[in-house]
Amino acid sequence: YRPSYSMQNVQAKPASLMVAQKIQRPLYLVVDPTKVPDSWDLKESSSFNPQEGEKFKLVDFQQFISRDLKDALGNYFAKVEVVKAGTPLPSAPHVVADVKVDRVQLHSTPVGRLVYTVIEMTWGLGLRPSENAEYAFTFAGEGKSSESYPTFEAGVAQLVESAILGFNKSLVEKGGLDSLQKASAPAAPASPAAATAASAAASKDAASA
Repeated sequence: YRPSYSMQNVQAKPASLMVAQKIQRPLYLVVDPTKVPDSWDLKESSSFNPQEGEKFKLVDFQQFISRDLKDALGNYFAKVEVVKAGTPLPSAPHVVADVKVDRVQLHSTPVGRLVYTVIEMTWGLGLRPSENAEYAFTFAGEGKSSESYPTFEAGVAQLVESAILGFNKSLVEKGGLDSLQKASAPAAPASPAAATAASAAASKDAASA
């Protein structure tokens, strides 16, 4: 292992889902360093050397949000912008995405004379329309690399692809996309009949007063 690896050198290609109609509200993807650290200290260890494993860093990790997750969410929203936590958002209707990453770590397993090291991540995401305090959809899951990869960057790419694939499946299978589309849809205009009835009721109330 080198002393550090950068997410800028990770080239992930997550599987994408086809959506017939994208959500027209803009999505603001929030980067909060208290929830998503930009650097992770990693340690390779196994039962062969649990105390003497190599230590190194994974840096520029917020690229997972500002690049990989942004691209993935672009499949569902017509416009996606990445903003820092605390940035004032517009008053026009939009959708907010909050992200957290709880851990990034290595899990090493000895097999014979070899040691296979899986890169693991636990993370979550919540999506809500700007006028709602509660999330319309929440996700919590994991991402994992395979047991072997040609370079560490390739292993991190597998991690990213696994994490986003899990999110995509959950968004569709748990009805999250439908919930967001309904919550973000503009209010339907009142029918002429309903408008006439409302006007008549208002006139009657005025006459009674």
